[in-house]
Amino acid sequence: MSSIMGLFSLFIVTGVPVAIIFLLVLIYQIKKNSEIQIEQNKKIIQLLEKSH
Repeated sequence: MSSIMGLFSLFIVTGVPVAIIFLLVLIYQIKKNSEIQIEQNKKIIQLLEKSH
């Protein structure tokens, strides 16, 4: 029984930091993509304004 608890605590000690790092990387990628999309939208608006 104690080996199961040891294995479980090992999983928590290693799994939680890995999950936090994964979420931080995911949030960074979403932020980077949204910044790129904002720049693309600005360019589209400029092109639309030029054509009118």
